[in-house]
Amino acid sequence: MLYQVRVLSEKGELKSTIPSDELSKLHWKNFQTMEDNITLTSSGRMGVPKWVRERLDLEHPDPVNSISFF
Repeated sequence: MLYQVRVLSEKGELKSTIPSDELSKLHWKNFQTMEDNITLTSSGRMGVPKWVRERLDLEHPDPVNSISFF
């Protein structure tokens, strides 16, 4: 349940009132838009920037590939 919202001016005077039914319609419209934007192929994870990977590689070298047996 959403309650009505009162929008106030900088002086604290009432500018407008947004009724709960209008807020509800706006919420479900935005919800549906967000649901439509979800795809099954996206991983949802952002990639690590190249500079971060390079810095981490310098700070923490790969022990498996850095060991030489000869």
